[in-house]
Amino acid sequence: MSSPIRPEKFDARPHVRIDHGLPENRKVADLSDAAFRLYIEAICFCSRTESNGYISEPQMRRLGAAKVVRELLDSDTDKPLITKRGKGYEVRDYLQHQRSKDEISQLRTTRTSSGTLGSHTRWHVARRQFDPKCEHCQEERSA
Repeated sequence: MSSPIRPEKFDARPHVRIDHGLPENRKVADLSDAAFRLYIEAICFCSRTESNGYISEPQMRRLGAAKVVRELLDSDTDKPLITKRGKGYEVRDYLQHQRSKDEISQLRTTRTSSGTLGSHTRWHVARRQFDPKCEHCQEERSA
C-alpha cells in the first residue's frame, strides 16, 4: 500500500479554518446559496482585515444585500451566525475557530525572526563573515 502524496510544504498563504461538516450544520444547511456565500465571505473578510470577527455596517452592505444579511441574523433564535454589534456586525464564535489579530501579529514576528536568523546562519555564521548591519552579528559580537 503506497503512502498518500503530500506536498513537501503545506501552503503558507493566510487561510481560514472551516470545518468540513459546516454545510450540514443545522444553522447553515437551510441557508440560501447567497447567505452561505455571504457567511463564508464574512469569515474571509474578518481574517483578511484582522478584525477579530467584526464587520462594519458599510462593509457588510458591500459584502451582501440587506435581505441576505437578515437571513444570517435570523439563522438561529439563540445563536445566529452573525449578530448586530454596535455600528456593525460580529461573526459568532469567530475567535474560537480563527486566529486573532494578536495571534497573527505574533506569528508574523516569529516567522520574520526565524527568517532573519536562518539568513544570518547561512550567510554569516557558515562563512565566518561579520556584517555590521546584521542584528544577529551585532548580538554575537556583544555577547
